[in-house]
Amino acid sequence: MFQRMVTVFKAMINSLLGKVEDPQMMLEQAYQDLQSNLIQVRQAVAQAIATEKQLEQQLKKNVEQVDVWQTRAGMAVQQGNDDLARQALQRKQQYASAVKDLETQLQAQKEITAGLRRRLAELEAEASKTYTKKQVLIARDKAAQATSKANEILSKTNSQGASSIMERMELKVQENEAKAQALAELGRDNLDSAFASFEGASDIEMELLALKAGDSSKLITQKKDGPILLDLKDSDTVDAEVEVSDAQRKE
Repeated sequence: MFQRMVTVFKAMINSLLGKVEDPQMMLEQAYQDLQSNLIQVRQAVAQAIATEKQLEQQLKKNVEQVDVWQTRAGMAVQQGNDDLARQALQRKQQYASAVKDLETQLQAQKEITAGLRRRLAELEAEASKTYTKKQVLIARDKAAQATSKANEILSKTNSQGASSIMERMELKVQENEAKAQALAELGRDNLDSAFASFEGASDIEMELLALKAGDSSKLITQKKDGPILLDLKDSDTVDAEVEVSDAQRKE
């Protein structure tokens, strides 16, 4: 039971860390850690080189001292002072022993320095590759986030709804245009029809009168009830019609 709870707790922690883990931040942190290691290795290489230089200087001094005490021992022998010569040779042996130790140390230090130099070169190459990869991954992550954001916006956008609204509004506009055109045509037709009816009736009456007045011996006159035709050849008829007209006016 306890082991199951531990497993569940670890799974929850890993899930929480996965949610809050930012790729860009993690990449930058990893690169900074590598840079920190690189600085430490450089410092170690610098210290190794300095130690190597110190050993070389010490070795050189001890070699010089070997020569110096060798010369002094010879001078003491020439003067017949064997005790002084022995002391000089003992000092020479001390420096000679130090030379051997320093040579051993120097050889070991050179190997250490060479190893650190190789490690430094490898780490610098790794840092260069890591920087390039970091930049590429950050760019990819930014592109992925931008794409995800765009897809999220597109998923929330109802294109069908917008198209439906556009279609309905287009039909509404077409309906309004048709209505306006119909009203314009209706107004124009009523006016044209009124004039056409009037003009048509007038033309018909004029044509009828012209037909009736086709004989030059006939005269068109106007009675109260409408136009009449008079025959000028029949004077009695004219007189009678005139009298009738006079009587009607008197009435």
